[in-house]
Amino acid sequence: MAQHINRRDFLAAAATLTAASLLDTVSHRLMASGDPKKDEMPDIAVVKGSNYYDATAKAVDLLGGMKRFVPRGSRVGLLVNSSFENPGTYVKPQITLALTVMCLEAGAKEIVSLEGISGGYWRRATLSEEHRNLVRTIRDPGEHVYAQIKGGKLLKEIEIARDYLECDVLINVPVFKDHEGTHFTGSLKNIMGATSGATNRHFHLGSGAPGYYADPGFLSQCIAEANLVRKPTLCVGDGTDVLSTNGPFGPGKTIHPQTVVAGTDPVAVDAFGSMLLDLNPDSIVKIRRAAELGVGSMDIGMKKIVRATV
Repeated sequence: MAQHINRRDFLAAAATLTAASLLDTVSHRLMASGDPKKDEMPDIAVVKGSNYYDATAKAVDLLGGMKRFVPRGSRVGLLVNSSFENPGTYVKPQITLALTVMCLEAGAKEIVSLEGISGGYWRRATLSEEHRNLVRTIRDPGEHVYAQIKGGKLLKEIEIARDYLECDVLINVPVFKDHEGTHFTGSLKNIMGATSGATNRHFHLGSGAPGYYADPGFLSQCIAEANLVRKPTLCVGDGTDVLSTNGPFGPGKTIHPQTVVAGTDPVAVDAFGSMLLDLNPDSIVKIRRAAELGVGSMDIGMKKIVRATV
């Protein structure tokens, strides 16, 4: 039987290393049952529990483990919805921390935050000194560049973080929540964390409608087309404490599914995530449009879903 490396032991050893040496010496995380074939893997992993770190680790394990997604020596881009403050509006730091640890254990050379994670975000969780050493190794994104959109009707190009395009592994980490303009936000909408302010303003105002959310159809189509630029390697959605009204900023009513959802298809992950808010995925225009464009599939009934509790 393959042997699991204890995370606590790993972090204790890592605390004595510099950021550079930490990235070079992190251990591989071994899968308990070897390397299962890709076609035997579930499409979506759903894990419930109040320990968000463990729920995240379990969800990735159920998909085959982080080594399936992160080759040794790779550059990982983490796109985390972290900039909001009210309950249910941002990804829990414990989820981001778990993904960071697992990427380093898998052998990642560098981790880049594609939106930029502030120190205030990490202060929302209790971090040990070992954890603080780890999150200090996460690099902020570089410049924005123009990327062509092949197959877009409204968009020919977007301005997006260069690291979004150039990282070896792209991990999309949204929070599922209500949204005033598009009714729901998740993996697909999360791309706007990596796009420039000018691109985001065009998504909201480019149709000429008089208001930031006055043309939700245009906004939804832009989001769907922007996701043609690159498909995430992995999506891990936060459905733990969810803002169900007055999104995306809040404050508003929150519900508590206590669920982490992971998968490789951003459309499927969003379709599942929308149901945590008692929404019909067919009613979410950007999910439907992204499926029509071939970004992914919203047919949850055809997906292999595995569930667990921690």
